[in-house]
Amino acid sequence: MRSILFIRLAVVSAIAAALLVPLNLIQGKIAERRARADAVQTTFAAEMGGSQTIAGPFLALTCEESGGEPATKRPCPALLVAPASLDIGGSLPVEQRYRGIYPIRLYRANLSFSGEFELPRAGGTRTWKNAYLVLAISDPRGIKNVPSVEIAKQQREFRPGALDFGIKTGLHADLGSVDELRKAPAIFRFALELTGTSRLDVAPVGDLSRVRLTSDWPHPSLAGAFPADEREISAAGFTAGWRVNQFATGGGAHWRDLASTGRLFTDARVLGVSLVEPVNPYSLSFRAVEYGFLFVLFTFSALALVEVVWGVNLHPVQYGFVGLALAVFFLVLIALSEHIRFVYAYLSAATACVALLTYYLRHPLESLARTGLFAGFFVALYGALYMLLKSEDNALLLGSLLVFAALAAVMVATRRLDWSALSKRPSPA
Repeated sequence: MRSILFIRLAVVSAIAAALLVPLNLIQGKIAERRARADAVQTTFAAEMGGSQTIAGPFLALTCEESGGEPATKRPCPALLVAPASLDIGGSLPVEQRYRGIYPIRLYRANLSFSGEFELPRAGGTRTWKNAYLVLAISDPRGIKNVPSVEIAKQQREFRPGALDFGIKTGLHADLGSVDELRKAPAIFRFALELTGTSRLDVAPVGDLSRVRLTSDWPHPSLAGAFPADEREISAAGFTAGWRVNQFATGGGAHWRDLASTGRLFTDARVLGVSLVEPVNPYSLSFRAVEYGFLFVLFTFSALALVEVVWGVNLHPVQYGFVGLALAVFFLVLIALSEHIRFVYAYLSAATACVALLTYYLRHPLESLARTGLFAGFFVALYGALYMLLKSEDNALLLGSLLVFAALAAVMVATRRLDWSALSKRPSPA
């Protein structure tokens, strides 16, 4: 007489532990494919223009100072003036492109800028000379069209570059002398067509800034330092609006400090939108593999329960094949999700694996009823995993309930079983 129960338990446990090796290899493959997709997006952004940040427009004023004995005039540092009011509105139609099998989200923003500047007072030892309108753009390669700017009832043409006002990249327009600019209110209006990928940020540089963006992309992430005051998101797209004042941003002094130190695109508090992908196949597949060992545990527990309750004899090799089929599911899932939507990839991979496992277990289970019961078990298992993947915020709760339900089912099914007698059962001849 010998205790075969614990011997079989040890063998099955060793097989389950060995299945961690292919699961880890599959996780590594998913990480490799995700890195490849990120590299493709980075390369595309480097070629076509990446995420865009817009700051401005600013009014840049050159000046001269007089003084000393004898009296002399010398240039003084230019002054960047932020607008007293700034309104930015626009649309961001999104185009889905592909580099190989990898999708790239490219937007073509059509933006309109309007507002008003308050010119500093004249007098003292400082004399204001020339004025320039400067717009900072992080990646000027995305600039597609810039009509002329209307300011103080005059039309001025934009020129490339931000001149030497501390702003690294962007556009400028020569507005002539400051005295000419004072002849009418410094109200400005212009448009900008700009392309970029994945994200658009706007610096609210005005004493009062109002920004309103619309797009046909239904999955925005309204990111940045300032939450949207209004938002409307639907399957047809989104609309978002912000209203930010100088007390929240730090005012013109804050923007001048950032521009003078070259930190306008790196340290600025901006608002904006990211065009996120709601179903990332790599993230979902990686999370699915994290539940892979639970798949093996539940399935092996069910098979062991079948041996105990129904008296079915299963060989350790059969456990191994079943476990490998469970592991291969995750490999098939990531391969399919790169070509079709994740939900269809999951449904296809799960259907194939359920059909394979059901067909394979038909012979050892010996009964159509038992086989059908196991088919239902596999369907429920894959369905539960999909619910875990789609409910990221509630994954721990759902996973805990699933483990509790499985444990409860085993305890109820074996409540009348005499484990002492079972453990001493002689091995078959």
